[in-house]
Amino acid sequence: MGKPLIVIADMDEKYLAALEYKFLDVLGEKALLEMISERAYFENFFAQPRTAEIVVVDEKLYTRELQRHNIANLFVLTEETGSGSTEELNVNRVYKYSGIKEIFHELLYRSREKLLENEKKHREAQVISLYSAAGGSGKTSLGLGLAECLAQNHQRVLYINTESIQGFAYYVKNQAGMPNAGYYAMREDKEKVYNNIRRFLVKENFDYVPAFYNTLDSLNLDYEIYCHMLAGAKESGEYDVIIVDIEAGYSREKMELLQYSDKIIMVLKQDAVSLFKTEYILGNIDWRGKDKYIFVCNQYQEDKEDVCKSAQGKKSFVVNEYVEKIDAGIADIQQIAQLNGVQRLAYMFL
Repeated sequence: MGKPLIVIADMDEKYLAALEYKFLDVLGEKALLEMISERAYFENFFAQPRTAEIVVVDEKLYTRELQRHNIANLFVLTEETGSGSTEELNVNRVYKYSGIKEIFHELLYRSREKLLENEKKHREAQVISLYSAAGGSGKTSLGLGLAECLAQNHQRVLYINTESIQGFAYYVKNQAGMPNAGYYAMREDKEKVYNNIRRFLVKENFDYVPAFYNTLDSLNLDYEIYCHMLAGAKESGEYDVIIVDIEAGYSREKMELLQYSDKIIMVLKQDAVSLFKTEYILGNIDWRGKDKYIFVCNQYQEDKEDVCKSAQGKKSFVVNEYVEKIDAGIADIQQIAQLNGVQRLAYMFL
């Protein structure tokens, strides 16, 4: 079977080049890419029957004649906001200026299985851990918002909370928690813990391990159970991203769990105490020079002093992203996922 063909036609060469770069960066040689920037070449190209997995065409070039070809997914780039199916069968509108990454993921989603079928057999999930020096940074709500945002961008996401008090259950729809049968399953064989509890995972927009309403000690389990759970979930190939919410503070067990991470999001706030505690933690872990660490200032308020910025040059790290504070008290996961800072953070992993 030959490689799937992707055709993108737009007379704006700069716009076309940006889309081309994104497809090549992600798909490489997994697909044939035909980029067309001239009307005459476009008309000549489709003068003969074509079979393509994806055809993306600017609305100025689109004609109904394209529907005579064997095109699995046909998209029309429009300068009017809004997206979705048109009145014509198998033709979808995409807002041209919503952003290259957003457009790419919308196009790729519909043909994901075919375009990435070979890669899926070998691809491992990306493990993202959220960690903080102290409680109160909003780490858990940020992790849930990130999981939701990635799921909205067509990523298969698993969320695992490892805190001793799993307050994340407040935010999710199913607050029932892990059933007793799930605890028994975890004790059967620690090395196969993920396979043993798969049937208890909760599926909303993203999957998550139900909250533990009992401490590990009372369950006769140790913290190592999370390492086995994470390893099994990653090996399964069922997820693109696994988000691990690690309890604040320092311990040997938490450091071991961090070793499984591809990226570690260090969450802090803009006040002096949060900065001090973050520096304290960094003084006890080997993190310098590693690009796996991302520093996020959460619950940021523009009208208050930002110690992270004022201490620039004096602190050992640089804040990579700011996530704004929601004014209306405690927000739900959907609201958190819509924050600009959360969306920018999510795009780092797409």
